[in-house]
Amino acid sequence: MRHPELLGGLLLASLFSIGLACGDSGDGASRTDAASDSMTVSASDVASAGTTAGTSDATDTTGAPPTSGGTMDSTTGVGTDSITSDGTSAGTTAGDDEIVEVTIAPLDPVVVVVDGAVPPPLEFTATGHTMGGDDVLLSGSWSYDNPQIGIISANNGLFSATGDAGGVGNVHFVADDLGLEAETTATVKLHITSDPDPVDPAIKELFDDAVMPDPAMTLLYPYDETVFPRGLAGPTIQWNGGNPGDIYYIHAVSPTFEFEGWGAVPPPSRYNFPALPEDVWVKLTASTEGEIKVDIQRYDGNQAYLAETQTWTIAPSNLTGTIYYWEINNGNVVRLNPGDTAPENFIQKPPGISCVACHSVSADGSTIAASFHGGYSPWGTIDAASGVVHHNSELSSGFQAISPDGQHVIWGHWNDGGFGSDGKLTLSQFNNNNVLGELVPPPGNGVPGHQAWSNDGNQIAFSMRTDGNGLDFTQSTLWLSDVDLMTFTFSNAGMLIDKDPMLPTTTFPTYSPDSQWVAFERASQARSRGGLGELWMVDVDGQGPVRLARANGDGAITPDQALTNFEPTFLPVAVGGYFWLVFGSERMYGNTLTDTNPNSRFKQLWVTAIDANPQPGQDHSHPAFWLPGQELNNQNMRGSWALAVCKEAGESCEAGYDCCGGFCTGNPKTCNETNDGCSELGDACDTAADCCLDVAECINGFCSAIPG
Repeated sequence: MRHPELLGGLLLASLFSIGLACGDSGDGASRTDAASDSMTVSASDVASAGTTAGTSDATDTTGAPPTSGGTMDSTTGVGTDSITSDGTSAGTTAGDDEIVEVTIAPLDPVVVVVDGAVPPPLEFTATGHTMGGDDVLLSGSWSYDNPQIGIISANNGLFSATGDAGGVGNVHFVADDLGLEAETTATVKLHITSDPDPVDPAIKELFDDAVMPDPAMTLLYPYDETVFPRGLAGPTIQWNGGNPGDIYYIHAVSPTFEFEGWGAVPPPSRYNFPALPEDVWVKLTASTEGEIKVDIQRYDGNQAYLAETQTWTIAPSNLTGTIYYWEINNGNVVRLNPGDTAPENFIQKPPGISCVACHSVSADGSTIAASFHGGYSPWGTIDAASGVVHHNSELSSGFQAISPDGQHVIWGHWNDGGFGSDGKLTLSQFNNNNVLGELVPPPGNGVPGHQAWSNDGNQIAFSMRTDGNGLDFTQSTLWLSDVDLMTFTFSNAGMLIDKDPMLPTTTFPTYSPDSQWVAFERASQARSRGGLGELWMVDVDGQGPVRLARANGDGAITPDQALTNFEPTFLPVAVGGYFWLVFGSERMYGNTLTDTNPNSRFKQLWVTAIDANPQPGQDHSHPAFWLPGQELNNQNMRGSWALAVCKEAGESCEAGYDCCGGFCTGNPKTCNETNDGCSELGDACDTAADCCLDVAECINGFCSAIPG
């Protein structure tokens, strides 16, 4: 059955009274048996009860009606003057018998919101159990710890779903004057259906009865086991093999969310989760933390086939930061905030500067370093907030790295003054040409370039090329060097990764948020056009280099397509338990971009999640997804990921890394200079001890969740 919660367990309206005890017999073991005492309620359940329930008076757990006045119930020995007509307790004793335990009813209820129809409030009651085995209803204070999905009245225990999201929260009760507490869960599940051109119910039934595998349909995108963050537009599901008149059933289900959609999806088949009357993808991601199963079934006019099935994972956080990338065909660096529908062309080019390229962005999002003009490609810097050029050096560079705080630039990728002789990189401040220091690797190893700064500011990764020029080379190794911005010196330069005979160009390094890992590209050549490339990762000690097989597309796309991945860049903070890596790829995008010619296929940006606790030699990546918001008719490459330009105190925020002060507090959340005693996930920290959650780590200065 697709949704047993809706097909059974109908509740009468009287179950919302305080007499609802879910089978509580008074025995201690049965009171805590969530499996036997749980319940499910939906708006349709209440509607189906009609008016037959009438209006129920409040009852205690024995089923006896409450009385008023100062009398004692002769059957139970319970002081009935402790029970009021609204179902709350006015006192805290049961005669002279001490209350030793408190339980809540109902236990672990599930409230189902169907197509936005929120059921009437569900009433929780608290019962005190005495030493002698008697029960008495108690008054006290109620709270619920997941206000996104539900709210509870502090005084009377009435619980209502918000309808905004599904999920699980804890209902907590504290008895007046007793010091006794009790807790249970309350789950909200959203169930959304979509049938815009109503499909014959008889056809719908055929999907349940299907027994034959589909001989034609092939799912192309997304890939099975993809990890999606919150805060992005939903994926366009794409498949081949259907006919124009075929009817499809799309079913997505997690413990706290369910979607069912029916309809025709003519070839080339592309399906977007509906945005009206409710945005299904927003609801799906808000309601799901972890796995969600997605089925697509086809009816070809004669029979329905078994589903093609995928399992996705929803990370419990919005993707953050800003991705700056190069539109090659337009000669512009543009930026895209995750969740936006289109990139922003924001750079204010001074007169004479026609092209901006070969860029990198400071991790804090304040400053961009880029090359101007093309040709000799002098380096310059740009204010990320305004797009105004800070500095135009007019000194040839080609590629440059910028420090995490945007204050220093390492430039001179073009400087190949005779291989092994004086190839070097130069350190300057972001706004002048003064030489503060030079990185001169040991002679005889090549020329440094494609440099990248670690997020802690203490290290540089760079390639060492041994043929060609700064733009066209095919032989390079990967190196590291320490950097000290107090003394403007470089030290301990040494090779991290040697070249591979099959893909000998080892370049485009990027540091993970904790600065302990370097992702990089192994390729057939430095230019991506017409080349082969794949993504790798290694720790900074050189231990266990590993090919990121799932990010590259192994098992999801053909082997030749899995060799079209280039230029990775990490988001500088961990989000939702993952490191996030953006990269350029010339792979096919479902049945939307299908050109496979190496000389003409499209470059687009893709994102992969990498577990935030990687181990050497193990592939902790996940299948990648196409980055929503970029324009399909452009050639997009070199995605450089940084935090968004920070917000000042008082501005709205989602997490501390949005804020100049590092903290996002209050309800609604706003940027602040301080926290509320400890740092929530995404807020600033110096060590893990600053974080509210015991299991959080302090990664690149922010509290971050780590997967179990």
